[in-house]
Amino acid sequence: MNKKIAITNSGILILFFLCIKLYAQGIEFHGRTTNSIYTYETDKLHTRAYQFIRFELKHKSYRNICLNTSMRFLTDMNQNLSSDLRYKMYVLNLSLKKLLNNRMDLVIGRQFLHPGTVLGGLDGVFTKFTVSKHISLNLYGGVESHLLRSMKIYKTNDALTIGGLFQIQKIFSSKLQLLYLQKNSNNGAYWQIAGINFENRILPHIQFTIQSHYDLINSRFHRLLFSAKYYLARKMFFSLGYKSQYPQVYSNSFFTIFEPEAYRQYKLSCSYKILKDYFVSGQFQFIKFDTETANRLFLTLYNNNGSIGCILESGYAGSQLGVMFDYLYELTPDLIASVNVDYSRYRLEKVYQFENQVSNAARLTYKFNRMLQFVLEYQWLTNRYKKQDSRLLNHIHFSW
Repeated sequence: MNKKIAITNSGILILFFLCIKLYAQGIEFHGRTTNSIYTYETDKLHTRAYQFIRFELKHKSYRNICLNTSMRFLTDMNQNLSSDLRYKMYVLNLSLKKLLNNRMDLVIGRQFLHPGTVLGGLDGVFTKFTVSKHISLNLYGGVESHLLRSMKIYKTNDALTIGGLFQIQKIFSSKLQLLYLQKNSNNGAYWQIAGINFENRILPHIQFTIQSHYDLINSRFHRLLFSAKYYLARKMFFSLGYKSQYPQVYSNSFFTIFEPEAYRQYKLSCSYKILKDYFVSGQFQFIKFDTETANRLFLTLYNNNGSIGCILESGYAGSQLGVMFDYLYELTPDLIASVNVDYSRYRLEKVYQFENQVSNAARLTYKFNRMLQFVLEYQWLTNRYKKQDSRLLNHIHFSW
């Protein structure tokens, strides 16, 4: 363990001197690196060390060209891991901005996209063309990023992904998006999703959003969403919403692989400003799964530092009074305490990566300076091996 920490400290010094050398050559090198060590138990004891690095590299004379990278390295002291698990490449791309008289942006390589609908990782090309301040067009194509975010790249015949997004905005306080997404496997196209997103604030005190995405191959709505917010007064607003989501093969973000459940959700909420920086909110949700239903009632208090609330749930999996807590507090200018707690029963998605199935965590963060932070974190969670599990982590963050 001490050897691993020594290696990390050496790595920080190397990065520091590398930044100085590159800066002297007119190259800007900014980023963040993290070393995390923790121990947990499943069927046997594991001690794992993560190294995560994210940076961007550009030359002062060519600020519109930037190399972007985000990657993670993993070592298990008690188990040999395959290269697909040890090395993850989340982002590796070259971005070129403000081409063609500031009208075109281009990104080539591995990137994360949400072009009006959930897409996730793409190994390919993305371009945005700005026609005017109101109209823009996005086009992208390539292959879906590897499920495990390994260094591997899928073949075009196995994971071809193409699509586009046409957007009109800032006209009559509205934004309109027309989108198309197609995914192919070796058996041909299995997704052809055409959709529309619309946001409007033209009516006094009212804001509403509509999303309608239709799966052309399977002849069904892939996603339906409607939400409306009405500001009754400066201190109070009501919101009404409906959402229907069909399960995706998988949907992904930078670090988490998850799959939404098939569900329909109806919700009604009200928020009231009780003090200068304090709000109280109540929300009722009715959720319909394939064959079961569930009810959820939230009561939450918010301020600038976070929220604390309780949740009353009932349905096919039984009833429960739970708590949801997401709050941080500055103990001193350099020491911050934070807590995240989610004791709820009904989930709307499945998470496939063990290290991301965290429901509850308590952290202490100490800032040595603007570049170096130390975090001590305790997590307790649910995983596929045990109903309850816990682990203690430490993180060292270095930013430059």
